[in-house]
Amino acid sequence: MMTPRNNPISGDDAAGFTLVELMVVLLIIGLMASVVVFSFPSGSSDLEEDAQRFAARTAALRDNAILQSRPMAVQVTPSGYSFLERRKGSWLVIEDKPFVSTNWSSGVTAKTGETGPMMISFESTGLPSEQAELVLQGKEQSRRVLIAPMGDVKLAGAAP
Repeated sequence: MMTPRNNPISGDDAAGFTLVELMVVLLIIGLMASVVVFSFPSGSSDLEEDAQRFAARTAALRDNAILQSRPMAVQVTPSGYSFLERRKGSWLVIEDKPFVSTNWSSGVTAKTGETGPMMISFESTGLPSEQAELVLQGKEQSRRVLIAPMGDVKLAGAAP
């Protein structure tokens, strides 16, 4: 004898989806959404990448000056930058990773002023010779890199 509970026609057991079916549908939607997100460009410009890379390398140079107990500097030109260390009374270019000389990306330039290359040095204590602001310019954009009096290297917004 069939009871209403076991009757497949009654509809009590046939209504709705199981948890597994819902999870599979959510997984498929998630995979499709990730494909869409990853197909868009990253939105990160050459200017932003150059500013972040310069700030990170300059902060690492400051830390290296402390570790080696030796003055070190970064020299910035409109076309790129290089790192220097003080040895026997003169500045020598460093060419060891990550402190290799680097050119800015295509379309990116640095405002160094009318006095020529900008040189920012760090004493063996990690303090900079002076507070500095570097402005990088790209296509209709600009980005500032600030070096605080205590040696902190920070990225700031667009130049005023």
